[in-house]
Amino acid sequence: MSAERHKTGTTGASTVDVSALRARYRDERDRRLRAEGKAQYVEVTGEFGRYLDDPWADPGFARAAVSEATEVLIVGGGFGGLLCGARLRDAGIEDFRIVEKAADFGGTWYWNRYPGAACDTESYIYLPLLEETGYMPVRKYARAPEIYEHSRRIGRHFGLYERALFQTVISRMTWKEQEARWLVETDRGDRIRARFVILAGGPLSRPKLPGIPGIETFKGDSFHT
Repeated sequence: MSAERHKTGTTGASTVDVSALRARYRDERDRRLRAEGKAQYVEVTGEFGRYLDDPWADPGFARAAVSEATEVLIVGGGFGGLLCGARLRDAGIEDFRIVEKAADFGGTWYWNRYPGAACDTESYIYLPLLEETGYMPVRKYARAPEIYEHSRRIGRHFGLYERALFQTVISRMTWKEQEARWLVETDRGDRIRARFVILAGGPLSRPKLPGIPGIETFKGDSFHT
């Protein structure tokens, strides 16, 4: 640390120049902030809608619409939704549904399968329900396939697959005051009345495209992680 930021008194105790440190952090922050905010990205609509396609799902998947009442409806099948389902089971609550856009559990680890993908948090801390499922991570920093498989392990261990509606997107949620229930409708024609709705959907299944000049006219191959 330079002399300007590292001062030593006569007793040998070190002090930090807080003002200089804050200025450094402000400088680093300002380098990353863009005045246009989210407008710097290209929306994933129209011709860019293909980036939202699920390459691992069965394109011909179909099922009968569900019309039912349930105590709890969980939105999302990533770690948040899996934990909610597991804890509901632990509490003896069997009457719940999980609605997930993807074709399986896993959340961001379902969607992001590019070569080398891994987690930068220690797996013993990051992976939930290790003791409950009896699993020991293979690596200190787990790679994507292991994390995805652990998500599926949780689903199997707690019997969550039988409560899940995959490849399904919620299109509307309406609070019905007289019934004291949420009416949840989906793109597959489902109509589910739930006393409680738990929102466990994350932002990492919808890509943000960079506003690179010419991206609209680029004719080569492209993909988004």
